[in-house]
Amino acid sequence: MERDALIRALKRSIFEVLEIMFFLPVECSDSVNLEELWPEEKNRLAVSLLNFYGPFSGSFYLVVPKGLALVLTANFLGSEEAAISRDHAEETAKELINMIAGNTFTLLDDRAIFDLGIPERIPYDQTKFASNSENDIFIVIRALENSLAIKMVLSD
Repeated sequence: MERDALIRALKRSIFEVLEIMFFLPVECSDSVNLEELWPEEKNRLAVSLLNFYGPFSGSFYLVVPKGLALVLTANFLGSEEAAISRDHAEETAKELINMIAGNTFTLLDDRAIFDLGIPERIPYDQTKFASNSENDIFIVIRALENSLAIKMVLSD
């Protein structure tokens, strides 16, 4: 697996899924201090985990402020934000990481077979965002006046 090709596929997937499926213009950044993203919002973050297995294996983590998750859900469903529950928004965050992961692997190699686990919600402190390996890929996505982040942790 070529790391640069994986990063390109992940970024393209992020753009395609968020801009086409969620009608949300975005821009990506490769590095940022997490404390700058969400200084005091740890309890207001929706966190999703998706494990994957295939030619290489690992996990995707998606961290999105719950307020932005409401906007994403409303855009995706064509509904008003007021009609969206927090639980529904967190379920949408799980589906978002599933779509991004699946699209990333298709863009990377449409003949490779990857098995995606079932996306799950986890507490922020279980995201492994603080620990970094040189193989990890971390991308911050700026959308509206907020940010969400994706981290891909590759198994050794």
